[in-house]
Amino acid sequence: MPVSDAVLRRLHELISRVADMKSQIERGPKQIQTALNQLQSAKDAVSQCKDAIKQKKMEADRKQLLQREREAKLFEWQGKLNGAKNDREFQAVKDQLAADNQANNVLSDEILEVLEAIDGLQVRLKDLEAKLATAESDTAKAETRIRERLISLGGDLARAESELTVAEADIPGDFIDAYRRIVESRGPEAMAPLDDKSCGGCNTGLTMRAIDQLRLGNPITCSSCGRLIYRPES
Repeated sequence: MPVSDAVLRRLHELISRVADMKSQIERGPKQIQTALNQLQSAKDAVSQCKDAIKQKKMEADRKQLLQREREAKLFEWQGKLNGAKNDREFQAVKDQLAADNQANNVLSDEILEVLEAIDGLQVRLKDLEAKLATAESDTAKAETRIRERLISLGGDLARAESELTVAEADIPGDFIDAYRRIVESRGPEAMAPLDDKSCGGCNTGLTMRAIDQLRLGNPITCSSCGRLIYRPES
């Protein structure tokens, strides 16, 4: 029994629409997860910066404690210097005092560097926290938008599938099994329009006999890609 080009065109349109909607619905959760991953990255960046500040503060505390201990030692050396009994002892204490003073100056520079690093990290933390707040807002909006879109797509998909079921009722009984095999195997790639004298899917040229059969309304498939061929609307 012949199958009209109009029926195949409509079926191809609906099959393609259903496949596209299903693809969009499948992408929805992935899009939400991508947004959540980006949010988590922003949270991790804030957490890492806070940890770095904590470590630097602990380092500063250790160095400042060491500095206080060295300053106490310097005070001791100063006392010994003042109480030196001879020139030899005086010079030894003086040399030790100079060495400890030098070491303490180096330590002071190190403490300053750590404090400057803390200041830089705190500036960075403010920036990261602002970015996190933006990410939280954007993620919430994206999740709401995507979920609303999925609900809308679900309704559209149900309607398109219903339309497809109605359209499939126009397929002749002696062709329905072949149609279902091709569609189940190829999905939206199951059909293609005739493009001049070639398959619109793979561009393979069709024989004159095949084109004649198509004009008579007899279903034909491309000998190369296996798609069902239909004539486009004039």
